[in-house]
Amino acid sequence: MKTYLKLLLVIALGVSNIMESYSQETVIESKIIDVTVFQQGAQIYRKSNTSIKKGHQIIRLSNLSNNIDVSSIQVNGKGKFTIMSVTHQINYLKQIDRNKRIIVLIDSIAMLKDKIFQKDQIIRAFQEEINLLKANQSLKANGANLKVAEIKMAADFYRARFREIYYEEGELKKQQVKLQSEMTKIQQTLNVIQRNRAPKGVGEILVEIESQLASKIIINFNYLVSNAGWIPQYDIRAIDIKSDIELHYRANIYQNTGVDWNNIKLTVSTGNPRQNGIMPVIRPWYLSIRNPNAYIMGVSISEDEAYDTESVAVRSKSKALKSNVLNSANFTTVKTGQTNTKFEISLPYSIPSTNKKVSVKIQKWLLPADYRYYCAPRMSEDVFLQARIAGWEELNLLAGNVNIFFDGTYVSKSYINPMAVSDTLDISLGVDKNIIVKRTKVKDSSSKSIMGKNKKMNVAWNIVVRNNKTQEINLFLQDQIPLSYQEDVFIKLNEKSDADYNEKTGYLGWKLELPARNKKVIKYDYQIKYPKDLSISGVW
Repeated sequence: MKTYLKLLLVIALGVSNIMESYSQETVIESKIIDVTVFQQGAQIYRKSNTSIKKGHQIIRLSNLSNNIDVSSIQVNGKGKFTIMSVTHQINYLKQIDRNKRIIVLIDSIAMLKDKIFQKDQIIRAFQEEINLLKANQSLKANGANLKVAEIKMAADFYRARFREIYYEEGELKKQQVKLQSEMTKIQQTLNVIQRNRAPKGVGEILVEIESQLASKIIINFNYLVSNAGWIPQYDIRAIDIKSDIELHYRANIYQNTGVDWNNIKLTVSTGNPRQNGIMPVIRPWYLSIRNPNAYIMGVSISEDEAYDTESVAVRSKSKALKSNVLNSANFTTVKTGQTNTKFEISLPYSIPSTNKKVSVKIQKWLLPADYRYYCAPRMSEDVFLQARIAGWEELNLLAGNVNIFFDGTYVSKSYINPMAVSDTLDISLGVDKNIIVKRTKVKDSSSKSIMGKNKKMNVAWNIVVRNNKTQEINLFLQDQIPLSYQEDVFIKLNEKSDADYNEKTGYLGWKLELPARNKKVIKYDYQIKYPKDLSISGVW
């Protein structure tokens, strides 16, 4: 019997040990050590040091973002243990710890409320004193009338005290208004942060492991989150027309993952982590049935012409148609792969989970530029200083907005489009008021006449360019004559003053070298011949 009881005890202890080993779960915290930010999404790299017991157990990695792409989770480690499985879950019973900024804002609001309350208490005390003074304003002493001196003394006292009270009360109310305004601003900031933070619940990764002995281990894991990214931003800076152009490449990084990125190593990538990388498969292509008669603005187009809409004439309306990289941004390493470029920022950065953009400089180039002045007087008589950068497409830039600065002053905003076919990037550096251009129609040379079934219109223009600067300038002057898509409307350029003329576009171009304090007069004219039953308008 004793032997049997001993056997049961041994079995019970063994089962207990087995159950304990299988029910072991360790909740550990981890630290973000690196983040790779893509244009859409971010890869989060975390690390955790912990101790494990012998046997089968589960490590729960908690306080993670709740929008993890489950298929992107990768876990590995260092130590004498084996990873059996990795699963993901959302813990709705727990919230991500409020970040320090939220705590500071909440504490600030509480402190301001307390100050407002204290001042309100002082105001109430003043009100009680006023009530007391008013209740004792009777100018009688033991039923006898007071002397004039006593009345004057009492009046002076009441006047002085009321003045002091009302003044102090007014100052307190002013202070309350300022405190209330400050509290409102802080509350608005807090509302924005809390509104942009992720919903309740935290992401957790459960790592099932097996270990032959108790030891200290390192867990490394990474995953992809969606609500983060970066937007390209450029600054172009020029000192004068003799200097090279500085092109600053920035990344405006944002994230709303629910977890602040504090003091992390940052990498900015031009890649797309969600691109599946699957090659396309070409398949048979079958034509679909279409309407044989397309319709465009009152014009009937035959079946053979239906796809050639660019050459259709609408009679009812007129239709006018190398860089050297000298240095990069400090503390940035550029790694170019087959399909993307990575910018590794060695300086640590902190990016809060507020969806607000944080500007990070990732690279800087010093680019040679050709400077010239440009004017299209038909559109505007202003003369613009223009910097022309050749070979810019070799920089592999992304599409983005550009802030332009000249001589230390903000000039304008532009846009870089990497899909542009031109190999020269033209940047406007603002208007120069010391160069004056006037475009006027020459009335004596402009006329209309009728010959048979046709009308003729002669149009002549004068363009006067005056250089009021103290040095010679190079100016590209561009104008145009109208074009016609109708067979019975003819346009002929007569005088062009040595302009470069493009018959396809109607553009006239003059490359002028104008000495200081000098002027140039340009004349051109053209003739329009058209049926007399038509009306031509907009010739200017």
